Order: sequence, then structure tokens, then C-alpha cells
Amino acid sequence: MEKEDHLDKETSVSAELTPTGVKASAKSRAIAAFDRLLGNVFERWNAPMESKTAEARAVSASRLKVIEAVTKLGIERLERDPEAANRALENHLGKVFERQDNKDAVVAAAVDDLSHQPPTDDEAVSGAEELQDSFMNRFERFAEEATTEETRLKWGRVLASEIRKPGTFSAKVMRVIDEIDPQTAGLFEKVCTSRLSNVLPKSLIGELSFPDIISLTDAGLLVEPGIGGQLNQSQDVKDGSGTELWMQSFGNLAIAYPKDGTSTLDAEAITFNDGKPAIRVYVLTNVGLAISSILPETELKALTELAAKMGEAIGDPSKIRKYKRTDGDQFVAF
Repeated sequence: MEKEDHLDKETSVSAELTPTGVKASAKSRAIAAFDRLLGNVFERWNAPMESKTAEARAVSASRLKVIEAVTKLGIERLERDPEAANRALENHLGKVFERQDNKDAVVAAAVDDLSHQPPTDDEAVSGAEELQDSFMNRFERFAEEATTEETRLKWGRVLASEIRKPGTFSAKVMRVIDEIDPQTAGLFEKVCTSRLSNVLPKSLIGELSFPDIISLTDAGLLVEPGIGGQLNQSQDVKDGSGTELWMQSFGNLAIAYPKDGTSTLDAEAITFNDGKPAIRVYVLTNVGLAISSILPETELKALTELAAKMGEAIGDPSKIRKYKRTDGDQFVAF
């Protein structure tokens, strides 16, 4: 049976990753990463890469003499023991093709992820034009070993997320992704459907069982909650008209409500700490937050659900406001 031509795969992937799908620096990062994993089929998109490609070819030429010497030794071995040499060659080529198949599938998964969740305008123009070698060196090894559909999808999401936001996946984060067991991974994905930035509101996910807490903390995904638990504290803010609000912020999202609506707070959804409203939460580690970026995006859904809970708690859902960050510390209602 004829071996599948990798160039056909590379060409089809390049056709899917159109200039309108991934733009600016993010596009350059994608092209450079895919070029490394698949081959130089992307050169026609990325003229600035030509000089780097020429340099790489010059280095390759200098190595050619060494390769020729090794090849000569191989030929001599082939003449002395052709059967052993053929077995070694078939074994080596089989592994090479398998590793490339795995990388092809990981890239295809990354392309699919980027097509469904392209970089934001800010992500597209931020960061370097190529992913760091330290990331790519480690990532390529994991991609080569991605033999199942599940692991290929997982590492494809990692690559897509790193293209969107370079620097997300350190060596430690990738090691956790590689080593996490399926049961803990499933639990983490389940609780992250209610994630808001780096916290998991207890009013949305409930109290985790002790075994679940142990699983998530041992995996390095969850901060040990301790006996008293953890709180997301509110802040004193004013809106454009001068109305005083309590605001609960979660990264680029926030919920706020007037201070005069807090006399009937439901302790199940909101509690008080140091004279200010707070919500009970579990907190993700930095590793957990990084890994959550490869999961389906559900923050807006979680914010809406939490806003409904808090509306019930203050006794007037109409007073609840949802905000998103626009620039720095500036938020706008939506």
C-alpha cells in the first residue's frame, strides 16, 4: 500500500489556515510553528522567513559531509549484513513516519481550534512573531508521541492557545498536561465550565468532595483551600453617575450591584468579609489557569449564571450589572 504523501496534508492545512483566519503576529507564530512541525510549505506566506530559511539550509549543507560519512558506514554494514540493515532501516523509517503522522494530526487539531476561536485583535498584534524554541522543542516531543485522537486534540489545543497567547505553557505546565490521569482531567474540565478567571464560585459548582480536592491539588491544578476556604472580595467603585457599587471582578469580567441592595444578602451565594461582600470560591493555581485555556470557553455563561445567583441574593435581579474590561482598569457594562 502506498504511503500517504505528507505534502498533501501540509497543502490542505495551509489552505485551511487563511490570512483572514489568523492575522498579524499571531499568523506569523502559526506559520512558523506549523512550518517546523510539517515542513516549509508556508514559505510563500511569510517572506521574512526566507532569510532564516536560507541560513538553516546553509547549516544543513555544512552538516551534509558528516551525514555522507555516516551513510558510507551504513552502506558498508548493508553489504556485510543486508538482512539486519534492512530490518533496522524499516524500523527506523516506520518510527519516522509514525511520529510525522502524529505531528500532522496535532497541527490539524490546532488549525481547527484556531478556526473556531481565532486570536482576538489584541492577541493578534501582541507578542513575538515566532514561538520560543524552548516551547517548540518540548512541544514537538509531546506531539510526536500523540498516538490517540484524544492526545492529538489535547496537544492541538495547547499549540493553538500558545499561538494566541505566547508564554502560557511553561515546561511545568506541559509536564502536568502530559501526566494528568483521565479521571482528574475529566473532573477539572467539569469544574472549569463554571470558571471565572482563576476562581471557581462555590455557588455554581457546589462543595467539592474531599477526594476531588485531593485529586486536583495533587495534580497541581487547585490551591489547597484550607479549613476556612477562600473568598473573592468585592471592591468599592462608582459608576459614571456617581452611584456607589460593590464590584466582584474576575480578570476581564465583573459583576456589580448598588451598595444599597445588600441588606438581605443570602449567605449561600454571598457572604461578608471585613465589612464587604465576598463570594466563596476555589482558586486555581497558575498551572491550572494555564491548562484551563485549552478547554472550551464558558466564562460568559458562568458570569451570567453567577449574576443570576447574586441577583437572588440581593433580592432584586434587576440591580445586577455585568461588565467587561476595555482597557487597563476601565470596564463597560454589557
